[in-house]
Amino acid sequence: MDFNVWFEAYLGGRWYTIDARHNMPRIGGILIARDRDAMGIPMLHTFGPRYLRKFKMITEEVTGC
Repeated sequence: MDFNVWFEAYLGGRWYTIDARHNMPRIGGILIARDRDAMGIPMLHTFGPRYLRKFKMITEEVTGC
């Protein structure tokens, strides 16, 4: 399994999104799934030999909203 996760914490009356992998502010994130911990939502979960030949994701920042 491969983990790619951020977490949300409610502190001082507001929610914070924290990405512990990079330890720096991000301009956004793409929510694919939610669970109580990373074991419930691995980025890749297979049984037996598998080969990921290509994985491509293109995103663009939306401005002026």
